[in-house]
Amino acid sequence: MNKQDWYLKQLNITQYVLRNSTVFKGEIATHIGDEIRLIVVAEQKPTQKIYLDILNAIHLTEDQVLILTPSQLIMPASDVNIVVWFIDVKPDESWQSPLTIETINLDLLANAPQQKRQLWQQLCQYENYFHPDRA
Repeated sequence: MNKQDWYLKQLNITQYVLRNSTVFKGEIATHIGDEIRLIVVAEQKPTQKIYLDILNAIHLTEDQVLILTPSQLIMPASDVNIVVWFIDVKPDESWQSPLTIETINLDLLANAPQQKRQLWQQLCQYENYFHPDRA
């Protein structure tokens, strides 16, 4: 016990130790609102034309998409009922779920017809998740 700790104890002051400082950075309390239909995990917010075209094609607005960095994705996959699209990010093993999509960097994807086709097939498969009211 150092001198400062001893003085605080003498004054009957309880010390608290912050164990997880990321709580104050907003990384823990990620709220998924009812309007969210897709979670995008990327190092930074996608701004490429192909991203906006994809959202338009699946009839989603940017307000219906939650964009997270990999460090913000701390909830377990089993707790998420929404399609999660990993863009140029390799999900760890705990995120291997039927509702995940993985693609390469969007700039590369724009020039890769076979990978665009695979992405489109997956997106069509999840249409009921994007628009549950139409099911």
